[in-house]
Amino acid sequence: MMSESVALVLLHGHGVDASIWDGIYAGLSTDARVLRPDFSRLTNHSTIEAYAEDLYGRLQNGQVDKCAVIGHSMGGYIALAFAEKYPDMIQGLGLFHSTAFADDEPKKEQRRQVIRKLDEDGTRSFLETAIPNMFAPDNRDAMSEKVHALIELNSVIPPQALQAGIRAMLSRPDRTHVLKNAAYPVLIVTGQHDQIVPPEKSHELAEMAADTELVVLDASGHLGMIEEPEQAQAAIRQFVDRL
Repeated sequence: MMSESVALVLLHGHGVDASIWDGIYAGLSTDARVLRPDFSRLTNHSTIEAYAEDLYGRLQNGQVDKCAVIGHSMGGYIALAFAEKYPDMIQGLGLFHSTAFADDEPKKEQRRQVIRKLDEDGTRSFLETAIPNMFAPDNRDAMSEKVHALIELNSVIPPQALQAGIRAMLSRPDRTHVLKNAAYPVLIVTGQHDQIVPPEKSHELAEMAADTELVVLDASGHLGMIEEPEQAQAAIRQFVDRL
């Protein structure tokens, strides 16, 4: 049973909204307070720090003083920035298909190209490429209904919101020091077939924090909460149980 004294904050990634956690939310919220803030349609943030400040405001409004924060992909970048500024609020930190490393220059240029393409082609075209790439290659056909459902659901996200998120990601600094200095447990979840945040990077991160748990989802790409929901839920539950 998860501790009711721990507020669990689940942060979604880029190109999707907070419903990305739907498959595991019910199982996590039966005996704990679980919050799923949604940043997907915000167009006014241009840095990861701004998203982290937004999160702080929401937690203050919800009277949350301490929490475990688990971020998926871009959500992990927000979680790291939040933990850097508000370490006393953190009971546990989770990177779910995410990284503490900054983008290298080729990745930054790729993101700049995507920003330009969003001006030309809009959200749906972006998602028709981005969403399938989040799944493990073997899952793209096997889970084609889920792929298409995610594209449909998130096609309402304004392209300006996607561009804001991309600008924030490409300008974010390296935050490996947050892991190295962590005075709280750290969970790192990686997909064996993740082509966006390769598992090798997650293994490298797992060596940094003093108290780290690394979970490898063997059949997942970048969306373990959808590709292997039972295993993803179990990993988070077990992590929160010991906080």
